[in-house]
Amino acid sequence: VLIFAAAAILIAVYFLFIKKKSSEPEWVKEGELTILSAANRSQLAHIEIEVASNPTERQQGLMYRSHMDEDKGMLFIFDREEMQAFWMKNTIIPLDIIFIDSKGEINTIHRHTTPFSEKSLPSKSKSQFVLEVNGGFCERHDIKEGDLIEYKLDKK
Repeated sequence: VLIFAAAAILIAVYFLFIKKKSSEPEWVKEGELTILSAANRSQLAHIEIEVASNPTERQQGLMYRSHMDEDKGMLFIFDREEMQAFWMKNTIIPLDIIFIDSKGEINTIHRHTTPFSEKSLPSKSKSQFVLEVNGGFCERHDIKEGDLIEYKLDKK
């Protein structure tokens, strides 16, 4: 009994005083997104999205996150369609970065990006949206350039 009591006290001390709260940003569901095949408009994937629609949110992106569930992603929404480029600075998990034009067509996919890399990953043409999902997501769901996205934001 004394051993169990001592163990319980040690565990309580660890969680109350030693283990620091995670400074990792918390996931916030702000909408849903569907990726459709360009060939027949069949659904390739459906995910929940967190949205980055202002400069501060876009700069933060998925930096400092150690995990993202397979059915989640981050949608970056820009005010206008223009050439875009992303990097992986301070991004812990490998990502597929998908650039999308104003009509919802995927024009560029950077697959299995390298965590912490400061290498510029540009779009091939003007984009108004960028979707970040787990590395390998596009391969697992057979997503290709030319495929389409549709999204719906939650009401605030």
